[in-house]
Amino acid sequence: MIIGDPYQVAIQVEQIDVLCSPSGIFNFIINDIFIPGKGINIDLYVVISSLKDSLEAGLKEVNEDIGNVPIEKMDFSEGMPEKLISLDVAELYDYGCNFWLGFDGDEDRLIYTLDFEKSFIEKRFSRGTIEKLIRKLPLADSLIIDKNNDIIITKIN
Repeated sequence: MIIGDPYQVAIQVEQIDVLCSPSGIFNFIINDIFIPGKGINIDLYVVISSLKDSLEAGLKEVNEDIGNVPIEKMDFSEGMPEKLISLDVAELYDYGCNFWLGFDGDEDRLIYTLDFEKSFIEKRFSRGTIEKLIRKLPLADSLIIDKNNDIIITKIN
């Protein structure tokens, strides 16, 4: 299943199995790229709940815009720059991915890495786009696997 607008920014969630908890595929879709684009045994419960919890905590803590500071001027060497929300993607970090959310007036600034924080990429969206996307994610325990003739469809209970 795809949540969001795949032409802008979306999340793909596919439950493949139930190991210790619902497990499967979890990808962000940004600029026509699936991120991380790997892994079929990702713990969906951990990734989804961590993402939702970190967004909520960050929105309570971060009250200021980061403004138009260029990504090249941000210092990630000592952790996270001020005024950014760290979006906890749990085990997606094992694939080199990490995400931060900042704001510049009426824009979301989604900053992410695909190479264990050696380099950073930024995509801007209308303010509230990322928050709405994460809030729309179904909880992992509401996912249902529909397997039929080697076709797996993820549904919401």
